[in-house]
Amino acid sequence: MASSKRKPLSPALRGYIVGQTLIVAGAAAMVLTESYLPMALAGSAALMLTVPLVRHIATKRRRR
Repeated sequence: MASSKRKPLSPALRGYIVGQTLIVAGAAAMVLTESYLPMALAGSAALMLTVPLVRHIATKRRRR
């Protein structure tokens, strides 16, 4: 029988997923408030949360 243990997500990948969730929430808030401010804030937060993932990938490529 195969083991059902899952490998935990890296913090960089978790930050990326949270950022994408914020974009969806910002889009929903944009529809509700009829303002672009929630989407702008969510997009900025998502960009900041994506930086660690990009650094992680770049570090792996540099080691090759």
